[in-house]
Amino acid sequence: MPYCPKCDMEFIDGVTVCSDCKGPLVASRQEAEAMKKKQQEETLKRLQEDYEEQKQLMETEEQPQKERQQAPSFTHVYVKKSQQYEDLKSSASAFFLVGGALTILAILCWFNILKLPIGLIGRLTITVFGVVSLIIALKSTRDAKAVRSQIGDEDEKTRNLVSWFADHYTAGQLDERLFSEYGQLLPEELSLKRFDLIQDILITNHDLSDQSYVDLLAEDIYGKVFQD
Repeated sequence: MPYCPKCDMEFIDGVTVCSDCKGPLVASRQEAEAMKKKQQEETLKRLQEDYEEQKQLMETEEQPQKERQQAPSFTHVYVKKSQQYEDLKSSASAFFLVGGALTILAILCWFNILKLPIGLIGRLTITVFGVVSLIIALKSTRDAKAVRSQIGDEDEKTRNLVSWFADHYTAGQLDERLFSEYGQLLPEELSLKRFDLIQDILITNHDLSDQSYVDLLAEDIYGKVFQD
């Protein structure tokens, strides 16, 4: 008997259009169920394909981030002793200022000279922060003094290494060595190879274990040899 797959209704023979939805009828209930099953399978397949596509897209977007997270970071900028000293001195001054202000405020509160509605916990908190700030300030001051004593030695070591390199190698000698090994180079490639060669020479001839310090020396030497 004619059957409407949309309304799940049977009709008498000879009827071709559903009286409710006005849609076409199929030959039998079994054919309608087969059509529904096929539509469900197609819908499920389409949903699965959409899911796989979205999953692949998300993995593609996340891959660069994972690679960045997993890739080891070798970037370390060398901070000269003179800069370390200035940083520690500034830090000590800031903590002395904060610690002194908090300590004075705590004393005023404890002796009820300054009446603030902060209670015992508030007074203890101010006192602890003041004392800790002063302790950090004292430690930073001590570290700054230790670093200051090393500034002269570092500057002298740097000057000696730069002078040694300039006395033993000229720009022409370095470029000739590079051209003989790599042939003609583009300006950008030549600059990078110059830095690499300077670093190799420094590490080979001197006991320099800090790569960031070698990078700093290479920059100074490059400027002296190729730009002076």
